Amino acid sequence: MRTYGGATAEQRVSLRRRRLLDSGLELFSSRGYAHTSISAVLRHAGLKDRYFAESFSSLDDLMAALMREIYEEEIARCTEAISTDQPLRDRARNMIDVVVVLPLEDPRKGRVKLTESLGAGPLTARERRLGLQRMSGLVDALLRERLLDPRIDTATMSVAVVGAVSEMLLSWSSGVLDVSRADLVDQGLLLFEAITEHTPATSQG
Repeated sequence: MRTYGGATAEQRVSLRRRRLLDSGLELFSSRGYAHTSISAVLRHAGLKDRYFAESFSSLDDLMAALMREIYEEEIARCTEAISTDQPLRDRARNMIDVVVVLPLEDPRKGRVKLTESLGAGPLTARERRLGLQRMSGLVDALLRERLLDPRIDTATMSVAVVGAVSEMLLSWSSGVLDVSRADLVDQGLLLFEAITEHTPATSQG
C-alpha cells in the first residue's frame, strides 16, 4: 500500500475530514451557521478547495455529520448512565445530568446542537430527528420499568420528556432560566416522576 508522509490515501482523507469537522464546529459555534461558508471552513482547516467535496456534499452535510457525532456521544453516555443496578430514580437523574453537563463540558457542541443546527438544512434536520428518536427510546425503556397508569403510552410520553428537557436546557443555556445545574436536573426528574408515579383515579362507585 502506497503511503505519503507515513499515511495511506484513506488515512489522509480521514484526517482531512476530521479537520473539516473540527473547523465546522469552531466556526458554527463562534460565527453561527448562517455566517459560515464552505470557503471559511476550508481556510480555517488549512485545506484547498477541492478537499471539501471528498468528504461532504454541502455545508448542511457538514453540520449533519457534527450533529451525528454529538448525538452519538450523548447517547453512549446516557446508555452508560442508565445501565447500572441503581434504583430507577437515580438512573433517570443520571441520564438527565448527562444531557445537561455535555454542553457545559464543550459549549461549542452545546451551541451547535441547541441553536445553530436549527438554521441548517434537511440533512441536519434528519439527524436531529434520529437523535431525538434514539434518546426517546432510552427514556421509553425507563418509563416501562414502572408504569402505574395503563392509559399512559410510554412512547408518546418519552418524546414529551425528551422535548421538554431539551427546551429547558435551551432556555437555561441562553440565560432565560436562572437556576443551577442541580436545580435544572431536579426539575427534569420531577417531570419524569410525574409520569412514572402517576396513578389512575379510582372510579367512584
